[in-house]
Amino acid sequence: MDWKSAVVAAVAAGLGAVIGTLAVPSLGGVVVDHQADAKLLEMSVGMLREPAKADDDPLRSWAIKVVEKKSGVAFTDQQRAALLKRTSGGR
Repeated sequence: MDWKSAVVAAVAAGLGAVIGTLAVPSLGGVVVDHQADAKLLEMSVGMLREPAKADDDPLRSWAIKVVEKKSGVAFTDQQRAALLKRTSGGR
């Protein structure tokens, strides 16, 4: 699995969790937590889509951790390194 597939899987997992929670109205307050999780996941993926800059390693590392934690999908070392050093050439 390349890093692009991993990011897509992570986003899909996060969205699936939010949709699943919204489908069960008896969970009430849990929806707010999942909405916040979904927003964090969305922000993190957005950060990782942007080209890496010399001074944003801590921010990109944080975004990778958020995607891993909120999606339940762990990146390989190779995928993590690619996300940290992403250049402007890819999509």
